[in-house]
Amino acid sequence: MTNFIQTFFISDPSETRLEQFHNNLGRRNKGGKNNAKQWRTVHLFGKSRRPKESAVVIDQTDTTGYLRSHSGVTTKTILTEEKFPDNTIVTSRYTIWNFIPKNLFEQFGRIANFYFLCIAVVQLSLRNSPVSPVTSVAPLLFVVTITAIKQAYEDWLRHKSDNKVNNRSIEVVRDGTLKGVPSRNVAVGDVVRVSNEQELPCDLVLLSSSEVDGSCYIMTMNLDGETNLKPRLALSDTVAWRSCEDITSSSLDIDVDCQLPTPDLYKSLCSDNLLLRGARLRNTDYIFGMAVYTGVDTKVALNQQQKKHKFSAVEKALNKFLAVFMVLLVIQVIFCGIASTVWQRLELPAYMGISRATEASGIINIFLSFLVLFNYIIPISLYVTIGRFLSSELQKFFGAMFIGWDIKMYDSKMDEVAKANTSDLNEELGQIEYLFSDKTGTLTQNDMQFRQCSIYGKRYKEIDGNLQLLLDQNYESLEDSSDSLQQFLIALAVCHTVKTEHEASTDSIVYQASSPDEKALVEAASKFGVSFRDCVDNAHVVLVHGKLQRFKILHVLEFDSDRKRMSVIVKDPSGNTILICKGAESSVLSRAKDGAITHTNNDVNYYAKHGLRTLVIAFRRLSVADYEMMNEKLHEAKTAIGDRDAKLASAYDYVERDLTIIGATAVEDKLQECVTETLESLREAGIKVWVLTGDKQETAVNISHSCGHFSTGMEIMTVNANNNVECSSLLQDVKVKIDGSPGGTKFALVINGMSLSFALSSCQDLLLSVTKHCEAVLCCRMSPLQKAKIVRMVKENGHHPTTLAIGDGANDCSMIQEAHVGVGIMGKEGRQATQCSDYAIAKFKYLKRLLLVHGHWYYIRIATLVQYFFYKNAAFITPEFYFAFFSGFSAQSMYDSIFLMFFNLAFTSLPILIFGVFEQDFNEHHLLRNPSLYKMLARNKYMTMKEFACWVLLGYWHSLVFFFGVYFLFAEQEGVLSADGKTFDLWCFGTMIYTMTVVVTNLKLALHTEHWTWVNHFAIWISILSYYLFTLFYCGIYWPTFRNGSSDLFWIFLKLVATPAVWFKTFLLILVSLLPDIILRIYSTEKVKILNLSLEKMARTRMLGDRLASENTSLNRDLRKRNYSTGDPRNPLISSDNSILDISDSHQTIV
Repeated sequence: MTNFIQTFFISDPSETRLEQFHNNLGRRNKGGKNNAKQWRTVHLFGKSRRPKESAVVIDQTDTTGYLRSHSGVTTKTILTEEKFPDNTIVTSRYTIWNFIPKNLFEQFGRIANFYFLCIAVVQLSLRNSPVSPVTSVAPLLFVVTITAIKQAYEDWLRHKSDNKVNNRSIEVVRDGTLKGVPSRNVAVGDVVRVSNEQELPCDLVLLSSSEVDGSCYIMTMNLDGETNLKPRLALSDTVAWRSCEDITSSSLDIDVDCQLPTPDLYKSLCSDNLLLRGARLRNTDYIFGMAVYTGVDTKVALNQQQKKHKFSAVEKALNKFLAVFMVLLVIQVIFCGIASTVWQRLELPAYMGISRATEASGIINIFLSFLVLFNYIIPISLYVTIGRFLSSELQKFFGAMFIGWDIKMYDSKMDEVAKANTSDLNEELGQIEYLFSDKTGTLTQNDMQFRQCSIYGKRYKEIDGNLQLLLDQNYESLEDSSDSLQQFLIALAVCHTVKTEHEASTDSIVYQASSPDEKALVEAASKFGVSFRDCVDNAHVVLVHGKLQRFKILHVLEFDSDRKRMSVIVKDPSGNTILICKGAESSVLSRAKDGAITHTNNDVNYYAKHGLRTLVIAFRRLSVADYEMMNEKLHEAKTAIGDRDAKLASAYDYVERDLTIIGATAVEDKLQECVTETLESLREAGIKVWVLTGDKQETAVNISHSCGHFSTGMEIMTVNANNNVECSSLLQDVKVKIDGSPGGTKFALVINGMSLSFALSSCQDLLLSVTKHCEAVLCCRMSPLQKAKIVRMVKENGHHPTTLAIGDGANDCSMIQEAHVGVGIMGKEGRQATQCSDYAIAKFKYLKRLLLVHGHWYYIRIATLVQYFFYKNAAFITPEFYFAFFSGFSAQSMYDSIFLMFFNLAFTSLPILIFGVFEQDFNEHHLLRNPSLYKMLARNKYMTMKEFACWVLLGYWHSLVFFFGVYFLFAEQEGVLSADGKTFDLWCFGTMIYTMTVVVTNLKLALHTEHWTWVNHFAIWISILSYYLFTLFYCGIYWPTFRNGSSDLFWIFLKLVATPAVWFKTFLLILVSLLPDIILRIYSTEKVKILNLSLEKMARTRMLGDRLASENTSLNRDLRKRNYSTGDPRNPLISSDNSILDISDSHQTIV
């Protein structure tokens, strides 16, 4: 069973609907019970009908039992209509009726909101909550409300988009005429008319078109990103339906048996008759199509699923840190709860004379009170920040925007900027350990240019726009009348799926092809006198040296990754039937029995060693009997209901055999800009590079050398095995060689797709142990699935390294989605890779900046942001724990409720947000010149438990200084604040500690800031200033409404700031608390200075080496021009003792 097949049944109009159903059922039942159940029948102009399954047995031919009654046998047949969805597209998530309950359910499904909700419920349920419930309810209400408004607005935009699509006018044949109906009203079975440049409203089966042969062209950019035109053909029985009248007057009755809806988009695109919703009609005036899938059943709707969410290493570390703080919270609550109970049992004096209940409810109440009081140690604000809202959401959002705003990652030729399709993985860009790269279009330009060819054992090369024969390194012109050359060029001009577009202004032809190789070959044939002009009436029109010839296309056997070849069966102008085949040498030469087999194989290897991409061209003359047999097998396979893929493969195998080799082509794919420099930098950054390609081994190895993937001095080991045992043996030999080599030896591994299949199935651990010691790995002849398997193998091994996959084509999507980070190149193979990627760039060279600069900065920023939140919450709430010892474990808070609410929301939020957006520990020039700085971040180095412990311990140190400093400097002394006799009380105590907490946590962030801008200054100083101004205002007014008549803080802060001793002692305590931070800052600054000096020295050495290498290259070039031999005494590289001077060795000595 294939993923999509449709079969047309042209019924006799004299048959009843039941008779038609019986006939169609018989056809479906040939595939077996499961096959019958997975199919449905669509009837022209309306929904199909079928007997009720619960009450019918047709006859004994129903061998599958598909319609056998479960309740008994009956002879009555009841026709019922199958239910199909309408063509309404719904991308919105809510309606006006379900928005509030559904949105609230979704929001409180998040751990942060649910936690806040639980705390708020606890606070509201307590008889005497230690803090106001407003401290939990207000932030929760704020977050939920703003998020609901944001999601309501986004859903309103989706509703607008849906209405625009669903109300688009579509021409449908109704009541014998064409009528315009809204798109949502198109039903299964309707005949739809689509005009040129219009988007298809649903999945249609092509009935006819404006072309005589019933062909049309569609562009599927919206589906798979490919810009090439794809041909579709109408059924021969309906190709004459050129108008509405033809359709309504026809006596044909059509049933379409099609599979139940499946999301397999790729295979559906290969169907000759199916037109998918979202595709656009091109180069065709109009078409008529029958709707078979509508609305949610269409392929594009079934493929509209969210991508798999990827979690960064920072998020995983955050969960560990949260678990530590949860344990601390539980310990503190249990300890204080038990201590409070013991305090009461011992009948010790109650705090402020307030007695507490000792019954079970009272004990539970005290535990919950401490839970409410200490819950602020859990930085839920960080989770809201990191996950969905405020600081980190904004930090990640702006970080993603900065990638697009980076002018140095803008490509002017393509007019493309870098794009971030997700903001959740910015920091992961700084953690990459393995890079998996495609070759064609990624390391190379995917701009194929015809360079050479081999025809019947003779090599030809393009020289100044002419094809010249190579003889003894001399070029001789070849006459245009050469039969072999003409045969070769005609094969190139006929065997393809290229489409033409005629530009009226210039009267020229533009070729469009799904493969750059194919386009290059057709353009080469045209350049050398055999020009493909157009496809008319299913025939390729070719201009052969000024004379038009028609080659009737009988069959097209399209390329697939399993066969690695494509073929056409044509009837030439003389009436001969010929099979023309082209493909990889491994899949064509093995099927040949005649022609220049050996010579072509040698030439292919020669071209591959020079980095050229090769294809072998072959043909076969077919007799009438041969063609009839092939035609029968191909028709049977294409119309098969069951096992269609297997039958097609068998038919193709039968057809593509006994070939005669004509020759081979060699096209050049130039390297991308700065590929060598980029790979070298990534290697210095500690990133291991794997190249995964479908190219043949020799070509891939040559490209790896030329692009710098294989560097000078690397020992290259090759594994090419034919079975599991041989593969295991070869890998074991490689491992022994690596283990026995001296230290410092660099290894590179080359392995082909077949060997990888064996290794993945039988000796995966051995393969991993070998590749761990390799600086570079090259995998050749790989399928898309193998690429994804290799990425999965590496990322799931022992130490779980962070992986990145980069590619430009649809065949790279699997590995891009499998890797931790996927990067798409905006190449010439469509935009499918960029659509499924996390980040998209125009060229490979921008990957260096994306990782070494943006990745480095984002990781430093988010690592500091996460740990800073844990630090400041520990410094902020731990004094409450200390105070419990002085309050008889009464759960009394020393902070005002408004302070608890605004600490994370207002007074400390802006500076860390600005830090997370603008911080740069090194400037971009340092990072680019010294890729080794990237190694400093490896393995989440800045978010280890050791680093986390340092932050938390400093938080506890600050809390100790705040609490006991204030206690001993104020409470243990006279405690007089002013001459009026007012004493130092609880709220003065708490407000003093809170003030120092706000100031110190902001100043500590300032000590961590390396890159100062006016925005940083503004954020830090305005946060501190705003606290003072707000508190002066808040404490200067009596708030009876909001504070239940309480005057706890009335005038407190004004008296504090009016007392000189408070300012002096506050400054002293701030200095003492920050003393460890200042010492660490001075120490780290000295380390940075030493590092900078070392980096500058390395940069100067590298520049000197580059200059010497350049001079060496120039000198060698000059010597070659003068034809100085190695032993020529005039050679300036010959020393007095006739030894050769090696400038590169001199460079090593200098280093």
